Amino acid sequence: MQIASSLVTLLGSEMEVQYITLRCVHSLLRSYKEELQRHLQAFFCRYNDPFCIKHTKLKILLELVSDDTVSQVLNELKEYSSEVDLDFVRHAIRAIGVCAIKFENAKEESVALLLDLIDSKINYVVQEAIIVTKDIIRTYPNQFEYTIPTLCSALSSLDQPEAKAALIWVVGEYAARIENTTALIENFCETYMDEPDSVQLQLLTSAVKAFLQHKVASTQGVVQRVLQKASTSENPDVRDRAFIYWRLLSSDSAYVSDVVL
Repeated sequence: MQIASSLVTLLGSEMEVQYITLRCVHSLLRSYKEELQRHLQAFFCRYNDPFCIKHTKLKILLELVSDDTVSQVLNELKEYSSEVDLDFVRHAIRAIGVCAIKFENAKEESVALLLDLIDSKINYVVQEAIIVTKDIIRTYPNQFEYTIPTLCSALSSLDQPEAKAALIWVVGEYAARIENTTALIENFCETYMDEPDSVQLQLLTSAVKAFLQHKVASTQGVVQRVLQKASTSENPDVRDRAFIYWRLLSSDSAYVSDVVL
């Protein structure tokens, strides 16, 4: 207990000493976790902390957070998400997802917080929040379908490949519950060949999933367009996956849905 108190006291020193102290705390977490948890607020970030200190404090917070303190930490992360340091904001939003996945009792609060961030309309915040929300939906399937309209409403503002791929995954996974699935996928068809490989692969899979869940003429047309484009991609992984899907869909096998969905 004495060592934890001494380390916390050093956090009031010069920045260089603070950083060294934080690195020491991080290395001692496994041995002194319970003692350090009593000083949780000492690791909250101040607005004038340099990035290296903020980043280390954030890593420590994620190690020290518990069922009893996760709500307090989420409120703190909400404050961090409005800072001017873009990298730190992204790390803070990712930390919200870590809390939701690590503590099931915090999942609803975390998702509500992420939806608020998406409603902020701040581009980089929205995109990071969509990525994290997708991870939570994937961890807790069929529990957060109500977030889908909010996620889809941000489609036009996405320019980061990871955010695009995250939203496309949601559309493909829950195509049966989205009325305008075809329109959402078509938004990416025109620029398919210009998209990064990760987006091409995800759009290809989601288009096939949407077709298998809807099986209407409009969805069939979209999946054919995507398959045609993907089969001429310069990336062999995209081409090979397209050929595999062509074969599966052409086989008319009853097991196609079991393989893809």
